[in-house]
Amino acid sequence: MRWRALLVTCALAACAPVSTPANQFPRQNCAWRVCLRQQDTPAARVFRIDNGEPVPVTVGLTFRTLQNLEPPPEDTVRRVVAPQSTAVVALRAHRGRGPRQAEVAISIDLGSSEIEPDDYVYAVPFGGSASRPLIQGFDGEDTHLGSMRYSLDFGMPRGTPVLAARDGVVLYLQDGFTEGRADPRLLERANLVVVVHSDFTMASYGHLAPGIVVRVGDSVAVGQLLGRSGRTGFAGQPHLHFHVGLRMLGEPGRTIPIEMRDRDGSRIELAEGAMIRPARQR
Repeated sequence: MRWRALLVTCALAACAPVSTPANQFPRQNCAWRVCLRQQDTPAARVFRIDNGEPVPVTVGLTFRTLQNLEPPPEDTVRRVVAPQSTAVVALRAHRGRGPRQAEVAISIDLGSSEIEPDDYVYAVPFGGSASRPLIQGFDGEDTHLGSMRYSLDFGMPRGTPVLAARDGVVLYLQDGFTEGRADPRLLERANLVVVVHSDFTMASYGHLAPGIVVRVGDSVAVGQLLGRSGRTGFAGQPHLHFHVGLRMLGEPGRTIPIEMRDRDGSRIELAEGAMIRPARQR
């Protein structure tokens, strides 16, 4: 699905911010593992949102045209739907006025700004035998702007092991791309892995080389190999992009500040230019 790629890949594959598109659904359709279904009852039209993902989702319904249905009090109805659960939006029907029609646009964002992250201190997300420079840190002046301000870029040669920085489950991945350069046309064409943690935060590992070794649904442990670094997508040089967020695309919380520890457990000062020692690989 083309529009699914727009919702996901731009947000994670590159270090540049993108906007969230709204996407029109037919009467019944699904994206990710989130489905919108419409059903008429004698008194209303019911919009049922089923979330089959292991994370909460933030859903917005914008009703562009309505016939014989009462409009909602707000322009866009927003719901946060818990993992593996359902939310319902109902529009009251006018009595005896003929057929009902609704043109609805829906936006879906994995995660929620309402998540309260725990105080976990993350491991370094790469292995190998050599220290690597932090080439862009929080509030970077290059591409870590706006919603991407709490992202980290580690400079490293292609093929460096990329390791899980925290235990979790693989939520999403994209693999198979080979091109990489500082070209906005490649924003959607980076290999990446997204891992969801026990507090529903999500870690993103971007610009990987083709050949990711994990699959969606795999449980991963801190220090476990996810893939290898590369230069795929919108990337001026080989590096690993890493960030943790509450939401894939939306604000607040698309990226959040984190702390990181070295292989001996000491906290790292994440200052641009710092040389970061690799983590131990499992």
